Amino acid sequence: MEKNLVAYILWRTGCIHPFRISRILALAELYFIEENNKRMTSLKYVKGPGVFYIEGLKELLESDPCFRRNEEKHCMEYVCGEPSIDEVYKRYLDRAIGQANGLDDRGLNDLVVKHRFYEKLFT
Repeated sequence: MEKNLVAYILWRTGCIHPFRISRILALAELYFIEENNKRMTSLKYVKGPGVFYIEGLKELLESDPCFRRNEEKHCMEYVCGEPSIDEVYKRYLDRAIGQANGLDDRGLNDLVVKHRFYEKLFT
């Protein structure tokens, strides 16, 4: 399922950096936690001081032919057909994508790490 969530983010946003992919995915997960009191994915988030990364995201992006690195723009693209995900997850991803659109990388990271449920990503 996680692969399809990442695919949906890229399908909706176009060519973006993996940093932004991880922040959008985490933000959607936080919105899901807010409403459902449980995690949306089984992804492993690893915390650092004021930042985090998603273990295995890089490998996922590099191992699937539907994900392609655009060397010229320094971003990732999704090059296959519309990914199939449940409408429930689309709602959270669309909300996170909408929030991310108006923010630079620092603002997007801050939105995630300052969220009241941020610590729940690591449990």
